[in-house]
Amino acid sequence: MDGQAAARGAARGSTRGAKHQVVVDDGEGRYCDYLAGRLETQAFASKGDRTKFRLKIAAARALEEIGYQALKVSDVCAYADVALGTFYVYFRDKNDIAIEVVLEFVDHLYERAKQVSRGTGEFEAIYYTNRFFISAYKANAGLMQCHVQLQTQVPEFRDLWQPRHFKWIEKLARSIARRGRVEEDTPGSLLQMARALEGMVFHYLYAVIINRDPAFTDGEVDDDEVAMMLSTLWYRAVYCKDPPAT
Repeated sequence: MDGQAAARGAARGSTRGAKHQVVVDDGEGRYCDYLAGRLETQAFASKGDRTKFRLKIAAARALEEIGYQALKVSDVCAYADVALGTFYVYFRDKNDIAIEVVLEFVDHLYERAKQVSRGTGEFEAIYYTNRFFISAYKANAGLMQCHVQLQTQVPEFRDLWQPRHFKWIEKLARSIARRGRVEEDTPGSLLQMARALEGMVFHYLYAVIINRDPAFTDGEVDDDEVAMMLSTLWYRAVYCKDPPAT
């Protein structure tokens, strides 16, 4: 058995016997459905707070289904079943609500990613995080596309997003320092390594799931296979060895 096949077998073995269960979100896994569930259970200080939350649910659904480029304020109002004037009580324009909703969506993903890997082994922590992001990207492909569009087209979003992203990279760097075996003569800092690995996962998943790039896939994405491949590459980079066989 060659090294690559052995690594695939080790990856399968290390995840096959794990007890940890990956769950994306309630319902279908769409962020808008998660928010809709919260509307039924969350206590609001005022009727206005509840109306604003309904508008954010509507925006999340509209961004997912219509997209940022084509979205109009009237679309959000139609999804929320409110008058156009009601929207402007709470938000300036479509950018205002899109920025708030997409930033909260990303915060939600980061928090869920931390939860799914908590209390797991070295390889499992990587695998479950990657497996979660695959599920999340598939369930929220429209919002992920909006996220990238806002980064490139709306400076206000970029200014708010970059500090959040940096905190996530810092968390990954701390995890690498704590768990990994990075030699002193390894080129680059821990932050640079964390950014490179995170970028590998993000850009690959975006190409495969969002863009459906034929150079990366010729059919339906095998979630487990992709998660194992990315996780094995990540593990080798951090630990300088193949994942353990079980």
